[in-house]
Amino acid sequence: MTEPGVSILVIEDDAVALRLFQEILAAQGYDVRVAADAESGLREIARAAPAAVLLDLRLPLADGVALLRALRAGKCADLPVAIMTGDYLVDDRVVRDIEALGARVHFKPLFEDDLRQVVSGLLRRARDPDQNQTDRCEVRAAASRPNPGRHLS
Repeated sequence: MTEPGVSILVIEDDAVALRLFQEILAAQGYDVRVAADAESGLREIARAAPAAVLLDLRLPLADGVALLRALRAGKCADLPVAIMTGDYLVDDRVVRDIEALGARVHFKPLFEDDLRQVVSGLLRRARDPDQNQTDRCEVRAAASRPNPGRHLS
């Protein structure tokens, strides 16, 4: 079940993956906003908080974990976020860090049904009455630093 008009922000630097996620989610009736890097993602979130965020792990300048930390340190601590990666060799410590920050790691490729389930789970979390998500988030800037290691979209 989709919720027409619900805003989903996709932060992904791979143009093909970004377009695919956007097309699939828009076809389901979501208001899909996009950003190609962490800084643009932060600006989009600060402008108007989405209901949920799909966030690539490997981004230029600041990676997905740095952006997730910035969200959790600011007034967007409860914003539902799913981390996506094509890096099947991601370190277990990184996965534990992500989970400790309240997000889950999902491995690409995400097929349409997988994407639908990820977004549905995020939106269930967004509706949780124990969550205190605000309409407008204030976030601290993610630490800009080169992304070490391999870049796999």
